[in-house]
Amino acid sequence: MSIIIDRRNSGTRSTANQDRLQRRVRGRIKAAVEKLARSRSMNDILDVQQPISIPTKDLHEPSFRRDLRDAPKEQVLPGNKQYRRGDLIPKPDDGGGSGKQGDAGGGIDGLGDDEIAIVLTADEFLALLFDGLALPNLRQTHREDVEVEKWRRAGFIKDGSPSRMHIGRTMRTARARRIGLRARKKRELEDLLEQSLVLEEEIRTRGLQGQDTSIERFRLSEIQADVKVLERKIRAIPFIDESDLRFAHIDQKPFPITSAVIFCVMDVSGSMGDIEKDLAKRFFLLLYLFIHRQYRAVELVFIKHHTEASECTEQQFFGSREGGGTLVSPALALVGEIIAKRFVPDNWNIYVAQASDGDNANEDLPAVQERLQSLLPQLRNMFYLEVNQEQKSDLMRIYLDTAQEYPGLLTARASQVADIYPLFRKLFAEREEARHDG
Repeated sequence: MSIIIDRRNSGTRSTANQDRLQRRVRGRIKAAVEKLARSRSMNDILDVQQPISIPTKDLHEPSFRRDLRDAPKEQVLPGNKQYRRGDLIPKPDDGGGSGKQGDAGGGIDGLGDDEIAIVLTADEFLALLFDGLALPNLRQTHREDVEVEKWRRAGFIKDGSPSRMHIGRTMRTARARRIGLRARKKRELEDLLEQSLVLEEEIRTRGLQGQDTSIERFRLSEIQADVKVLERKIRAIPFIDESDLRFAHIDQKPFPITSAVIFCVMDVSGSMGDIEKDLAKRFFLLLYLFIHRQYRAVELVFIKHHTEASECTEQQFFGSREGGGTLVSPALALVGEIIAKRFVPDNWNIYVAQASDGDNANEDLPAVQERLQSLLPQLRNMFYLEVNQEQKSDLMRIYLDTAQEYPGLLTARASQVADIYPLFRKLFAEREEARHDG
């Protein structure tokens, strides 16, 4: 068993408890952020001035204190007509809040007494919203345009959390310090011991000759006193000093990963009502924020389609309100044409994210299956989201059948706003295999 004593004047001895407290607080905040993402509109989510509330249960730092519940104590109470000397005063009923009568235990601004409000910056909010998410199956290509922030080791520092103390480096530093401090004192000690041996021999010789040795004996006593002082100083050198402590340090550095492009394909036909379009746009907006927050050079290509497909800007993509019939195969064909012209699969990681209500002309279904068969071998992954359908559409069945042959094709269905964010996390969960949700 090894015991580490924290001798730093940090004002507290429970840094490890503080770290655990911070992890619990971060977990509560992350849960509150995910709850907001499932229930609120995107405008409300991105309103960083709007506080979020988290429960205060267990959000306290552990500490030792005396248990005085059963200890005898004296207390002076004001005089009254109800109690006399020796009477027992009952404890107040449990569960009483500090709120006034009629307040229902409510706190300030509608928060309960067991909640606190926190206002996050936009960057903090998005960091929690997309924590643990990543583009799946990224592989190294010839180009290295995309960068992602990764934690890396960054040497050692002299101050940090005890949980990150590097024992090996601390012990080497302590040993070097002890050797450096003892070296000069040991040389002085050796010189004094050598002088004492010379004096002892001289005293012995002069004593045999009957000469006076008082001066030599006085000098020897001084040297012996100096030897004891030096020995005490050598023993007093601490085994580990505060200056010896070394802590492993990590920081974030952008690492090049690869080149990647994501095709965002959305159905804007007449069958896509306001509910369907809202669900689809919510999914694509989460994808847009996620890519721009986590990656630096991923290209986005926006495609909208009804009976025809066209490439558009992001403003046209998110603000489009069109109508007409529905044909899906032209959109898939346009994706294939753009890949052939601008994105060589050997040099790019290619992804396709598609959202539709599943409505498609029956005569177009064979063409959809054919386009999928030719497109999927060029992709790292394809995500298909079907919105506001109570039952599987014929289009969904084609995608599910194709997914049996191409596991990179992932499907999901969403019928309400609360479904979008959990599905998004499932599709882009880091180091977790997304499942088909037909």
